[in-house]
Amino acid sequence: MEFSFRYELANAKKAAMGEIYNLAKENLKPGNKIINFASGHPATDIFQDKFIKKYLNLALEEGEKDILQYGPHIGYEPLRKQFIKFANTKGLNVKSFDDLMITYGNVEGIYLTTNLLVNKGDRVIVEEPSYVNAIKAFELSGAEVVSVPQENDGVNIELLEQQMKNGAKIFYTIPNFSNPSGITMSEEKRNLVYDLAVKYNVIVLEDNAYGDLRYRGKRLKNIKEYDQTGHVVYLCSMSKLIAPAVRTGFMVADEQMIYKASGLKAVSTNGVTTIIQKALAKMFDENDMYYEIQKICDIYSGKMYLMESSMDKYFPASVVHSRPDGGMYIWVTMPQGTNVEKFCRESAIRLNIPITPGNGFCVKEHDECTSMRFNFVKESLPDIEKGIKLVGGLMERWQG
Repeated sequence: MEFSFRYELANAKKAAMGEIYNLAKENLKPGNKIINFASGHPATDIFQDKFIKKYLNLALEEGEKDILQYGPHIGYEPLRKQFIKFANTKGLNVKSFDDLMITYGNVEGIYLTTNLLVNKGDRVIVEEPSYVNAIKAFELSGAEVVSVPQENDGVNIELLEQQMKNGAKIFYTIPNFSNPSGITMSEEKRNLVYDLAVKYNVIVLEDNAYGDLRYRGKRLKNIKEYDQTGHVVYLCSMSKLIAPAVRTGFMVADEQMIYKASGLKAVSTNGVTTIIQKALAKMFDENDMYYEIQKICDIYSGKMYLMESSMDKYFPASVVHSRPDGGMYIWVTMPQGTNVEKFCRESAIRLNIPITPGNGFCVKEHDECTSMRFNFVKESLPDIEKGIKLVGGLMERWQG
């Protein structure tokens, strides 16, 4: 049968990282292994075993009769209480139990907010570059998605105001260690973003997926901390701290927004798996999560510093890379005129090292985009240095 799909679905942005990885896999040389710098995943060898062996087993051993039943749409109450404590360690000052709900990670928070607020043709503003799955979600809603470029200290405020002035429902931002650029928005700009949101009545969708992964510098105030009017919806996820399969996060927003989002969740995903929520609640209750976050940061920071120093050592002087304060990614820019998509394909095929080309993170893919995203947390320390050395050699050949 030939299906006629919705226009927005048929024309939605496709992520390049899977295609690039498959090229490396299909062309894997004998004796080689894939060094995956294209991945969007965290490391798999830090905390997952402990979560499975200790906390999932504890949740099962207690044998609550409803542990495999549907849970409340708004989330498992003991975990909501723990998430409120966790949110308040970030300065959010969540006062009401009705201001927080549990989500299937931040992606569901994006979908819920979009489906509640955005009508077909409404304008949604994103940073450029931005998280590809958020762009997809907005496109699928039928929104007109427009972008505002990032500067070294975050979104260009003047251009953001121009777009808000033209009318917009949502401004989506990752202010801490943005995916893919690694850029952190300055505190001054965070305050200005909130002031503009109030002035033009725009909802700020603040995605803090990477905020706990800080390796240098001081913590900056969340945009939500300025919010006195309900203009900010805040998202946080456990996916990058424990494992993507945990698929659990939370949304902090105005009580009315949470009530409506919970109702929408009832007719979509229904609720996060109860056993996962119970295991997470136990982990927080024993204060283990706070210890593990510090442990993860210690390991990831070493990987970040090694990738930075390896890029300094092996990349040509004409190639520029970011120096993030945290997160999972380094943004690398090659000289003007470089076809980075072709370069990333060649790296995957010849070196078995996939890298994600940057144009896929833009609303309208630009042939002139010469940037790439490197994941620095997924691979081991020896493979990071080995991989960057090989990629640097390929860059030299491209420029020679």
